[in-house]
Amino acid sequence: MVDYLEGTTGRRGAQRGAPVAPGVPEARFAVLRRRYAVHSGVLVVLFLGWYAAYLLLSVFARDLMALRVAGAVNVGLLLGIAQFATTFLLAWVFVRCAERRLDPIADELRAGAGEVGGR
Repeated sequence: MVDYLEGTTGRRGAQRGAPVAPGVPEARFAVLRRRYAVHSGVLVVLFLGWYAAYLLLSVFARDLMALRVAGAVNVGLLLGIAQFATTFLLAWVFVRCAERRLDPIADELRAGAGEVGGR
């Protein structure tokens, strides 16, 4: 484990340019982190925006939310159920994007660290 941490200070950003693992390109870590941040950030913003819209509609558009669609089912109930559906949809989208854009880089880094670290 000491070999793995060699060249790091233990503080984030304290030693710029220091490799996290010997022999593994730091640029690939940066690409992986940036892609992860963009993917997760976009999906979090989408989800929170949709959730905020639902809450705001619940508070300020009570007449719209109370519109009956069929029997006892109203627009508010349908949008509430849609919250669950969109949660699973966004999770599925993240997994699909991660498989295509994040996993290949992570596998490459893992393989490179295994060769260098002997794991």
